[in-house]
Amino acid sequence: EASIEDASWLAGRWVGEGLGGRIEESWAPAAGGQMIGHFQLVRDGKPVFYEIMLLDRQLGGLRLRVKHFNADFTAWEDKGVWHSFEPVSARPDELRFKGLTLSREGEALTIVVTLRDKGSVARDHVIKLRRAPL
Repeated sequence: EASIEDASWLAGRWVGEGLGGRIEESWAPAAGGQMIGHFQLVRDGKPVFYEIMLLDRQLGGLRLRVKHFNADFTAWEDKGVWHSFEPVSARPDELRFKGLTLSREGEALTIVVTLRDKGSVARDHVIKLRRAPL
């Protein structure tokens, strides 16, 4: 069974390119059995969207829940709703969820997320980030 400590390597600030813009993702160290993170995508100098993320342990492993917000901070999901990435596996440098993988090699973080387009076609998107100072 995975524990939140298995994700401790994720804590910190990560920056890079993906989804057609500049991405920044930051994670706080584990506290109370959870980790909190935030994500932002900026294109042409303007914010596109944000995410607030919660990583916690559930039966079966680590789960990642995400709430999305437009640039004006209006929510995509209703108040009691979030997008959930259910656990698959946790290794020393990789967290795998259904539809999402976070893997680290040194100071590089690769995120592979499966997104559906408007025609409901699923496609993997690769995001490459590097650890950055706060």
